[in-house]
Amino acid sequence: MAWYQEQGITFKEAEKTIMDSFHDKEKMSKWIVKQCLQDEYDTYNSFGSYRGFYTLVAPGVMKTAKRRNDIAKRKRAIQTLRRATPLIVWMNHILYKPPTNQTNRKSLRYKELKEHYEQQTYKRFKLNYN
Repeated sequence: MAWYQEQGITFKEAEKTIMDSFHDKEKMSKWIVKQCLQDEYDTYNSFGSYRGFYTLVAPGVMKTAKRRNDIAKRKRAIQTLRRATPLIVWMNHILYKPPTNQTNRKSLRYKELKEHYEQQTYKRFKLNYN
């Protein structure tokens, strides 16, 4: 048997191999690769031989790492949007601005809010004078 079928790959070698296989445009997070490799190692207590790692383990780890990296990117994007004050101000302007006569643009929620406000005001007015 050849040496690559008998000797096992180390964690550092596996990490370097996986990180080198991703292109720069993908911008893979190193901590995600480590986490995926650690999960694989914990499951089987080794990565197997070099041959087994390159044919069986590496493609699965790369697929899992890509999926986790995409999820992490989406979470960061959503957090950024939630913290974006100009975006929040703009959304509130679109949702709650009163309609104007000059433009026929309608606000999305103004009518419902106005009706609700008038109902609440009428209830308070009615309660105060009875």
